[in-house]
Amino acid sequence: MPSTRKPGPVSDKLPAFFYRLPPHAQRCYLESDSITRYQFVPDASVARSVAGLTRVLAKGNPTDTEHAARAVATEMCRLAGVAGLAVDVREVRPKNTRGELHGLFYPSDPRKGTLPRIVLWMRTAERREVVKPRTFVRTLMHELVHYFDYSVLKLDDSFHTHGFFARESFLVRTTIAPQEPPETEGPALLRAWLDRHGRDTDR
Repeated sequence: MPSTRKPGPVSDKLPAFFYRLPPHAQRCYLESDSITRYQFVPDASVARSVAGLTRVLAKGNPTDTEHAARAVATEMCRLAGVAGLAVDVREVRPKNTRGELHGLFYPSDPRKGTLPRIVLWMRTAERREVVKPRTFVRTLMHELVHYFDYSVLKLDDSFHTHGFFARESFLVRTTIAPQEPPETEGPALLRAWLDRHGRDTDR
């Protein structure tokens, strides 16, 4: 399996919902939690595609941003040795009482004949400003980790485990220039929220 497992036990504190999962789902959760990175490392081609995405994003054109995001996803899938997937970029984020939606991953559904797909939003709900490049790229990597849970790790489901977020951070660290400023929104805040509340969220 193209991944690295961390030594010792999985996350010390399991969320309350874990104990309500059926046994096969608990095994899937623990497997995900035990894997902290992939054996492949994003190469120069991936780095160039990510740099191109951040440049295009700043111009605020959704069509060009979608093409650039698809290029990043294609390079990442090539590196992971799995089939590519569709990436759709939309403009203003949906918002509800829980906050703004940054991205979604839709697994393939053989019954409906649908292929895996990622949807990303590129403008904030309140001010309709283009999101920060690092946040946008991290959201893309977050949704790719969901895809890789199925296609690379061969898991039956994709949970927001500590291992999941470690894999996400691994991809972000190896694709984004280190001089980028830290995030103040997006999946980084989701990880912090999960640590505080100890439960999963909708994917």
